[in-house]
Amino acid sequence: MASQPSQQPTGMRKICIRSRLGDYPGLANEHVAFFDRFDQKAGREVRHFILIAEATKLMFEPWDWKNRWYIDLVAVRWIDEDTLELDDLYIDIIVEGHGPTYRIIDLEEFADALKDQKISPAAVHNPLCRLQEFLDRHLHGGKDFPPAIIRLLM
Repeated sequence: MASQPSQQPTGMRKICIRSRLGDYPGLANEHVAFFDRFDQKAGREVRHFILIAEATKLMFEPWDWKNRWYIDLVAVRWIDEDTLELDDLYIDIIVEGHGPTYRIIDLEEFADALKDQKISPAAVHNPLCRLQEFLDRHLHGGKDFPPAIIRLLM
């Protein structure tokens, strides 16, 4: 398990963030959550940001990448008041630098998961709509990227 993020920003509370990576101590408010996880390839802690309403998880320079963001489409749900659970929904985005150039990847994994009934159309409807809002709000036309809500947490 990773260490608790070193500083607790005002208005955030300690939570557990559960995903396919395991359970990690993190911090959250009603809009954003984050946790730190040691990345072997990068040789350092990488911060994972979850934009709760936008159903996205963002990481800057994971896996020893330089000047790139990796974004996962995720289903986000509160298990209880102290546990936030994330389910990977297969679609990922790579953002070059601070945008607006991006690539959507792993659509074949998403299609296979739908075909194999690992996920249902109903389960991905809301996250896909939130993803479009995320792209429109933060990347199209060089808007707010990285999102202002996470800049102070970097």
